[in-house]
Amino acid sequence: MIERDYLMRLMSQLAAAMAKIIGAKNAQNYAEARLLAQNACEQLFGLNGELVKTMDAGTLALLLGEKEKIKALAALLREEGEILLLLDNPAEGVVQFEKAMALYQEALRASPDGDADCEAAIAALEERLADLAG
Repeated sequence: MIERDYLMRLMSQLAAAMAKIIGAKNAQNYAEARLLAQNACEQLFGLNGELVKTMDAGTLALLLGEKEKIKALAALLREEGEILLLLDNPAEGVVQFEKAMALYQEALRASPDGDADCEAAIAALEERLADLAG
């Protein structure tokens, strides 16, 4: 019960953070949107951007533990990747997309019955990366 309450609170906080990030992005305040994404990562998971950048997805998944936390971090990184593209930094955006995709794959591995959300996110990121490479 406590774990479920914790995850519900985390998802609520993630939704609020994503709303702020997307609001800043829609207002074309891309630097602010990126800062909000980085701050959300620190506040929600206790991970700074440099740590996330240097750790592989498997280690991050072990550190986060819960499948929903892994998916939440992946969603933040995916959004930060989009912001980086808008900031004309495609190389770093691709890195964030790749890390997000690897995290979604870790979350999928932690789902014995599969996870349609993870599968859809992985497919979308594969398509996005192919578009950027092409």
